[in-house]
Amino acid sequence: MDLISIRNMTMDYGNGPILENINLNVAKGETVFLIGGSGCGKSTLLRCINKLITPVSGEILINGENILNPDADIDQIRRSMAMVFQSFNLFSHLNIIENIILAPMKVLKKPQDEAIKEAQELLNRVGMGGRENDMPNRLSGGQKQRIAIARALAMHPDVILFDEPTSALDPTMVDEVKAVISDLCNEGQTSVIVTHDMSFARNTASKVVFLAEKGIYEEGSPKDFFDNPQKSLTKKFLYHARMFEKHIEADSLDIYALATDMRKFISRFEYDSKHDKLIEVVCDELLHPVFDSADKAPKSADVRVVCSETGRNHSLFVAFPDMTEDPLSDAYIDELNLKILEHNSPVVMSKKLDETGYEVYVQM
Repeated sequence: MDLISIRNMTMDYGNGPILENINLNVAKGETVFLIGGSGCGKSTLLRCINKLITPVSGEILINGENILNPDADIDQIRRSMAMVFQSFNLFSHLNIIENIILAPMKVLKKPQDEAIKEAQELLNRVGMGGRENDMPNRLSGGQKQRIAIARALAMHPDVILFDEPTSALDPTMVDEVKAVISDLCNEGQTSVIVTHDMSFARNTASKVVFLAEKGIYEEGSPKDFFDNPQKSLTKKFLYHARMFEKHIEADSLDIYALATDMRKFISRFEYDSKHDKLIEVVCDELLHPVFDSADKAPKSADVRVVCSETGRNHSLFVAFPDMTEDPLSDAYIDELNLKILEHNSPVVMSKKLDETGYEVYVQM
């Protein structure tokens, strides 16, 4: 018997269905990733599974019991499920150990000493041993998320629902949280995970489910789904999922915010410290001098990053549509700027676009 079985489920917020005729099974020990574009219903589906919101029709069976049945004891059923949110949702007035032991003591009626002992074991398991007495405001985002995972595990759930668990994190903290979740999945913890991180899904999932057109558009093993997608929208989604695009205007330019956005996007793929360094170099040695070049400065630029599906050789393109001179020439950057760029990238080159405009390509 499947741990979760969704049958002909439809969810409608009142303006027409956002999800329609959903059928999905999750077996014990399976790791199911829900992916798709923004607004496709990924988080909505996750919230339907534990009845944080109620579908208008269909069935959702947890361990064989339909949670949409009016007679279902939803509080009892929810004890078999835990949810980890993207915003952590720790109780700010409680320290770490208090956050973890609250539900086991109140809901499972565990004695305090037993709850504390298990909480300490869970903290060690997620790499947060020794932080029992810290308050949440003393922790980084990645640390808060690991505490949230420990809190979920303290309830011994049959399934954990993760709603974009790394999306609110700085890129430097993403790997530590992904590693904890991956370890849990490898140990057989049944999980349903909403994410935009294709590398995470490829490396961790036992099944990938792509939501589009108000339903489950395509699903399969990570290898089949990513290496041999069958349907047109799936192929289009996977291509665009590898691409970051940003239009920037000179009069409202925030280069450091742009750098943060690029780092966060690239962290979804194969990523290491050289990418961090190269993004910094492109900002300092190309974008800053070009946009600071007084009357020659461009009015805007279009930044595009295309990430490799399976490796770390990503590509960065910066197009300056109104420039009439090469941005890599000494009219904009000096010899030292160019040498630093070339030292940090195997390929740095520019090309003419149309009658006006240049594009710079940097291999990452």
